[in-house]
Amino acid sequence: MRSYSAEEEVMGTGFLMNSTRVPRVIHVTTIGITSYRALLAQCQLFREKGMEIGFVFSPSPEKNLLQSLRFPVKEIYMDRNIKPLSDAKAILKMFHYFKAVKPDIVHTHTSKAGVVGRIAAKMAKVNYIVHTVHGFPFHQGMPKLKFFVYKQIEKSMARITDIMLSQSQEDIINARELGIKPRSGNLIHIGNGVNLDEFCPARYSLDRRQQIRESLAIKEYNPVITMIGRVNREKGYHDLVEALRQINDMPWQALFIGPDEGFLTNLKKQIDDAGLQQRILLLGQRSDISDLLAITDVYVLPSYREGLPRSLIEAQSMGIPCVATDIRGCREVILAGSTGYLIKPGDSRSLSEVLRKLLLDDRLRLKMGSAGRTRMQLYFSETEVARKVMAVYERLLGADNALEEQIFQ
Repeated sequence: MRSYSAEEEVMGTGFLMNSTRVPRVIHVTTIGITSYRALLAQCQLFREKGMEIGFVFSPSPEKNLLQSLRFPVKEIYMDRNIKPLSDAKAILKMFHYFKAVKPDIVHTHTSKAGVVGRIAAKMAKVNYIVHTVHGFPFHQGMPKLKFFVYKQIEKSMARITDIMLSQSQEDIINARELGIKPRSGNLIHIGNGVNLDEFCPARYSLDRRQQIRESLAIKEYNPVITMIGRVNREKGYHDLVEALRQINDMPWQALFIGPDEGFLTNLKKQIDDAGLQQRILLLGQRSDISDLLAITDVYVLPSYREGLPRSLIEAQSMGIPCVATDIRGCREVILAGSTGYLIKPGDSRSLSEVLRKLLLDDRLRLKMGSAGRTRMQLYFSETEVARKVMAVYERLLGADNALEEQIFQ
């Protein structure tokens, strides 16, 4: 990759003023971790093959990580909740940024960034707007008024979107039933995937796994139960704590991994009240996810709402049996009874019973973990997702097929 002089840069954006214009794509996510963990690999691939890629998200530590890899990053605060004044400020700032950078495609992700980013892109007259649904914000069990409001927002946003992609087949069905339709027609399924070479159990020797356990002061004989997700009520951490309380008579150690979203104080109190302070490690946000999964015996995701959860794909890629709620997304990743178990949301008793069963049966854990790894290799490759996204970009930009063939030959 050649270096560029200051004269070749768009002032203050990190993008380059090339004499030969190449396709420029900006990804908009609500928080930086989504850009870094879910999009980085495919964006590196696209950049290597001649595209310029940048990111917009709320102030996040991932800015420095992405900039160190020479990706332009613009931080614009987006509140996760609906706040008209704050949202209007974010839209205006993003509008000015898009006007300066002049992207060919603005590609938004997740619900809030999808609204703010698409409105700003429309105002800035960006050539093409793409949105990936990582799980619609409405779901079963939600109050009817809230469901209606979110549905109407998604319908109105779809009308200004050229192409909508979906990680979940179930979301595509829901979109058709509810009349959520972009300009191009129905949503396109791209799935979700991970780097199967990075999330591979064969990378970790017994000695390396032991070193990781020792770094966390985990007793050698204790099986490890892991959960990864933002610390909020919707993720179901409180249900897992209750389930763990019910199996307190067994040896285990639990790892809770993810940034706090205002629920950590309540969670700590519940853990203290259950007497599990020494058995549940609250690790916060971590960048060494594959290392932590390498020492995990059972992975749990008792969430109330998901898109197509990446953490389940990562865990099963590492050969770990998974327990999750029987909701959209989770039931597309887990093959119930084969690679793990599905339970009703909020059913901590069933969760405790399944955990007890898995902890008592080493053979069952190995069998389910192996089946999960095989399933991820067949259906959840990051390379396949990247191929589908590139095909969409080429369709919009009117490019020939040479770029895609060069990448995936």
